[in-house]
Amino acid sequence: MELRDEIAGRRKKAEDYLRLKRDLWDQVEQLFHNQLADYISESSKSQVFDSKLTTLTLERGYRVMAQLPTGKVRPISTNDTGDAKLKNLLLDKYVIPNANAQFDFLTKLRMVDIYSNVYGNFFAMVDWDVRGNGYVGPDMWLLPIRDVFPQVGAMSLDDSDYVIVRTWKPLSYFEGLAKRDGFKNVPKIIEKIKDKDGSKETRDSTSKSKREEDQYPDALSARKAGFFEVWTQFEKDRWVDFSVDADIEFRDKKNPHDNEELPVVCKYSIPLLDDFMGMGDFERGATMQMTINSIWNLYLDACKMSIFPPTLLNKDMIASYSSIKWGAAEKWLCRGNVDQAAKTIQLSPQGIATFNNTYQVANASLLNMFGTTDTTVTAQTEAGFGKTPKALAMQTQRENTRDNADRFYMEQFLKKVMTKMVNLLSKKQSSAITLRLFEEEIKQLERSYKEIRENYDDKTGKLTIKPKRSGSVLYDYEIVSGSTYALDQQMQQENLMRLLQMFMETPQLAQVLDMEGWQVKLGELFKRVMSSSGIQDWDKILVEKTEEEMSEGILQQDAQRLAMAIQQAQQQNMNQVPIGPAPEGLGGPGEGGYGGQAGY
Repeated sequence: MELRDEIAGRRKKAEDYLRLKRDLWDQVEQLFHNQLADYISESSKSQVFDSKLTTLTLERGYRVMAQLPTGKVRPISTNDTGDAKLKNLLLDKYVIPNANAQFDFLTKLRMVDIYSNVYGNFFAMVDWDVRGNGYVGPDMWLLPIRDVFPQVGAMSLDDSDYVIVRTWKPLSYFEGLAKRDGFKNVPKIIEKIKDKDGSKETRDSTSKSKREEDQYPDALSARKAGFFEVWTQFEKDRWVDFSVDADIEFRDKKNPHDNEELPVVCKYSIPLLDDFMGMGDFERGATMQMTINSIWNLYLDACKMSIFPPTLLNKDMIASYSSIKWGAAEKWLCRGNVDQAAKTIQLSPQGIATFNNTYQVANASLLNMFGTTDTTVTAQTEAGFGKTPKALAMQTQRENTRDNADRFYMEQFLKKVMTKMVNLLSKKQSSAITLRLFEEEIKQLERSYKEIRENYDDKTGKLTIKPKRSGSVLYDYEIVSGSTYALDQQMQQENLMRLLQMFMETPQLAQVLDMEGWQVKLGELFKRVMSSSGIQDWDKILVEKTEEEMSEGILQQDAQRLAMAIQQAQQQNMNQVPIGPAPEGLGGPGEGGYGGQAGY
């Protein structure tokens, strides 16, 4: 079988496998983008959307991914602990600030979490990037859900032998490949597509998101300005790139990561045994969100009907139909008994009166799905939404449980991404990397990596990390659990105060920690207490000493210690003077002593 037929066949199987799933994606995207998706709301005149489900999903995503992760690189070999510290440094100071393809790194992580809860899962790819601005290193790219074609029959991405990813590349991309090694047939591709329009603009609706299809009309691009379809088949030991528009492959090489892994990483919302794509919160809450929208639109249409009720007209009493106009102070031309000419229909308000109860029940159901609450839902609506302190504590615990579950899947995703990034650094760094560091950071590194000082410039504060420093060792990344989660400032301040109080009340604790190889910086701890206290201009109260002041302080302390040591030595010498009979000529009183000699 030819390579082209193999890739096309696998892609077709995945397309058929996801055929019904794409209908679900259209539906959840409509709900996520505040587009009415139920029949009742679409047929109503009010067209109101209550974005409760979207808000709950966004809030959870911003809580779970409130900040960048914290973790440590661990070498597989214990002899490379110093190099692992360098890898930590490169990740924090070089990779994460520059891994901003598509979006900055934190924004991409938030989007991964949010979109996984919309679709059920979401994909990203980690690879080496060479950028025009000078950055050369690992990066992460978000993959639209419709551009990923999984292996049919596999249970998950970890269980897969391959995955096919579709991307869209301009003509300039192929022109750039002509100057790089590792690619073939590039001149043929350029020759075939240079006079064509891009195929991205003419793709069918199943390849477009609902928002793109509805809000961005098709427009043919100018020649040499469009985007062309590329399939990439990632296998654990082989990568193949195929140009669909030119009908030819232009890369077929061994996995450049050399790790027997796929470069694509998946984050789940709720993993399932019988569905590769998992299940998301929007799939679970879609019907209740549509119920809330229907309630709102029916209620508003009913309100309008009650304010402007239908009017019955007696044609025999109307003198001129052209005079009938609806509005304030309008004059109708009637004949006979005018009281019988027109009459409004008296509608029952019973349906409108049930709005509050119906809305609260539907709202409570949606909140219950997310394990959260708001002030509009009471215990009368749903037994689990009491307002007593104990009930509120239980609701907070439920919300934390749901958040922790999502945080767990996000941390598994992050661990894989960071591990791939650090191993790419280890294997593919080909030139020196320059970082700007403070003296304290260098001293910290120097404790486990003595040679670091050789590459540090004290004047400029720049550290140069050469490729040979990285080696080719494999590493793991251990994420600090909960490090991405939103901080409760009040709880953090209370914990800092407790910790400070514990050290003040137990001074021997610092000695025990020192014996076991740990050092506690009480000054830094107190600084954290001050900075998070909310005190205005706290940095004017707690002022850090300069190096000269610290040197003078050390000299003063040394002088004080020396003076105290001399004083203690003198006291000891005085205490050691022997007590015995007085020498001759120095008798005591009455014995000629103290000037009492005879004959004086």
